[in-house]
Amino acid sequence: GYIDPIPGGLFSDADDLLPNSRSVVIYKWRRPVASVRLCVLDNTPGLVGWDEIPANRIFPEAVAELAAGVSHSRPAKLTEINRLVRHPDFATDYELVFVLYRFVGFLVAEESSDMTLSCVRRNHTSFYKRLHFDYVAGPRRYAGVKFETNLMACKNTEYDSVLKDIPFVDTGSGPQSAYAGLLLGETINVYGEG
Repeated sequence: GYIDPIPGGLFSDADDLLPNSRSVVIYKWRRPVASVRLCVLDNTPGLVGWDEIPANRIFPEAVAELAAGVSHSRPAKLTEINRLVRHPDFATDYELVFVLYRFVGFLVAEESSDMTLSCVRRNHTSFYKRLHFDYVAGPRRYAGVKFETNLMACKNTEYDSVLKDIPFVDTGSGPQSAYAGLLLGETINVYGEG
């Protein structure tokens, strides 16, 4: 596999414990089948635990340059999508991809970040380009995995184009109660299972 077996079976790291980290686990037929984590880099002075994201350790110069390029009245805020995985038994379940990206779209919009970053496997670069991400740097090895990644970024000025071109990430058409529950850490039923 792309990840070494982990004692206890959990793919976890210190970033999971930080206040700027949110994870979503998708269950189907009562099994965990996919997950994604979002980590927010927020340069607001005095905000403790929001100054580090995994991409910052892999591509420190590039992330610093992206943050410095943000020009408005508040400090830069960047959201990194990481740990986007599917269970091997569900590798061809594209409905799962739609659900993951819809939740990502909602959480990114909720953060009001200046841009979204992702360290993507080299063979996924073209897919992210279709999602309006631009290549920034790489390839470099990402911690905890057996492959190299490219740093890619999508500026918030591109978000409207993403929603127009890729409708499955548009959370405006979904039930707002589900998204509100997601923010509260509640279990959200997206497959109609009891």
